Amino acid sequence: MNALPVEVLEELQPYLERVVLKRRQVLHERNLPIAHAYFIEKGLASLLARVGDQSTLEVGTLGHMDFVGVPLVLGTARTPYRCVVQVPGEALRIRAEDLRRVLSGIPTLNQLLLRYIQATTVQSTQLVVCNTRHTLKQRLARWLLFAHDRVDGNELPLTHQFLGRALGVRRAGVTTAMGRMEETGLLHRGRGRIVILDRAGLEEEACDCYRTLRAEHGRIVCDEIAAPPLYAACQ
Repeated sequence: MNALPVEVLEELQPYLERVVLKRRQVLHERNLPIAHAYFIEKGLASLLARVGDQSTLEVGTLGHMDFVGVPLVLGTARTPYRCVVQVPGEALRIRAEDLRRVLSGIPTLNQLLLRYIQATTVQSTQLVVCNTRHTLKQRLARWLLFAHDRVDGNELPLTHQFLGRALGVRRAGVTTAMGRMEETGLLHRGRGRIVILDRAGLEEEACDCYRTLRAEHGRIVCDEIAAPPLYAACQ
């Protein structure tokens, strides 16, 4: 939302509702019609794919300046993924039918969301490379940096079990990797929370995928859309 011109935001405002995002809240369920789209302002959500009958795997991490409801922009109403809030926050919510209506009437919004979808497609492709080429420690550092970018402050209320699911590895592997990071002063672990202590050091531990993805997201979503008078979040 912060990449939109003020006049576009004013035109969109009547359709938006500010809502609180609660931990474990389901924003949309897999294979069911999507009722609302969300422009996340605070917090963190996961897109979860089903693996087998019981387990799930995270295929997307969404937070500040991210959008929930991509299928609606592409002209469909369902998705095979469940979207669940992991870190409480806030979002601007719009009904699915209202979003479809304003996309045809506000070209700038439609353009921005299509570019956002391009950025997420690049991200998904890069993560395939990351998950096959880089160590667990590098991928964990990359994931923590992405989460840190999308929440306020340095504390991430996340468990080792969740991180294992997000990275597609066993919980024990996450515990071992995080223990080494804690020993070198990069972070501190508590019960159900992680505190980032050394952001620069964590960036050194991460693979180049983090910098590549962050730069690409900024280029596509912000640089190619943003021009005065726009909000400063894309600067």
